[in-house]
Amino acid sequence: MTKNIHKKNHISMPRHAERHEEVEQASCKCGCGCGSECSCCKCGPAKIALFGVSALALVLSICALVKKPCDKAMTEWVNKNPKVIADSVEKYYRELDAKQRAAEKAQPKVAPADMVAKILNDKSNYSLGNPKGKYVIIEFFDYNCGWCKRTNAALKEALAKPEAKNIRWVPVDTPIFGENSEMIARFVLAAGKQGKYAAMHDAVGEFKGKIDEAALMEMGKKVGVDADKMKKDADSKEIKDKLVANREFTRALNIGGVPMLIVNGNIHPGALFGDELNEVVAESAK
Repeated sequence: MTKNIHKKNHISMPRHAERHEEVEQASCKCGCGCGSECSCCKCGPAKIALFGVSALALVLSICALVKKPCDKAMTEWVNKNPKVIADSVEKYYRELDAKQRAAEKAQPKVAPADMVAKILNDKSNYSLGNPKGKYVIIEFFDYNCGWCKRTNAALKEALAKPEAKNIRWVPVDTPIFGENSEMIARFVLAAGKQGKYAAMHDAVGEFKGKIDEAALMEMGKKVGVDADKMKKDADSKEIKDKLVANREFTRALNIGGVPMLIVNGNIHPGALFGDELNEVVAESAK
């Protein structure tokens, strides 16, 4: 059950991460996860632009080698043979991509069980639910991710049930949607230094609208933290290093998007709520 892949409930890590809501509902023809208006190097307008730039670089290189200016004949040849140049460039990038994929496959894989142990032994991580629970749910998430918010809300509600008393929920802040997401994560972790991680985590999840620093400061005051200290801690090297360490977890597990969970030792890509979460709670009580 925990191995099912819910692509529609899983947001990939795009380079242009601010488009997270569109990514949830669109699909790229090349499979890169960019959305309907793909901006990666594999398809769409960007590929045409890439070929154009590469073609120009090729022509300039030829001119440099023969030590002659690009004359009319060269220009005419380029205009008459665009497919030759395009095919050459495409072949180059296909070979480069194949080499990169081969290198990735050659890297040793980290077993989820080993990563779970490492995350649980990391005292800088917070535990919600039963901190001594034997049924562990580790969640990699971003506060600006819609599916992450639904999962967080559902987990909070589920953990309030008596039958979920054996569940230990470890949220791992994984900001992938730019500076705003990272700022939010830093403020929540900073609130944790005052014993208010859970309260601030919930406050951010329940907030409606775009979250800025002023909103975070107001949320901090409402949950009972020293807002000025929270702001100072949020900018500390300790907090920033914590997010760097979290990124290392995602790299080791080859996580390509959020939400991504490890449920009782099994990788679960995608959101977790509804009947599926009910099954997890029931399983945890056995």
